[in-house]
Amino acid sequence: MYLRYLIVIAMLGFAPAQAQTDEQPIFKSYEEMRNTLDTLMMAREMEQVMRKFGASDEMTDEELKSLEARVRTIFPGDFRHVDLLKRDDMGNGWAQELYAYWGGLSYIYVAILMHDRGSEIVSINFKFNTDFDKIVENF
Repeated sequence: MYLRYLIVIAMLGFAPAQAQTDEQPIFKSYEEMRNTLDTLMMAREMEQVMRKFGASDEMTDEELKSLEARVRTIFPGDFRHVDLLKRDDMGNGWAQELYAYWGGLSYIYVAILMHDRGSEIVSINFKFNTDFDKIVENF
């Protein structure tokens, strides 16, 4: 969780802060998780994606709003495409996936560490970056 927060700080220059969320990063199925992720990322709704995937717990509401505003400035249009670039099945229900979202020549990368508990999928770690090398180094 700390590494995820450092990536967000490095990308956006935020200082540590207290969480302002009641969201739980739990999904009924992989399909629900992917649908939620893809819908929010494609629309650049970073505040909601951070809340729903458990990545907002160290950010204030103001920081989350600022994060979304910065992403919308960097990427003025919604993303139109998504691909799963890499999946690392770790065993016992654990997996890590790397996605690319893009529109035109603008790309953003997302990595999620998840745990399939049989009856639910839990997002354990969520991070994103515009620098592929920084996000892929964890695979």
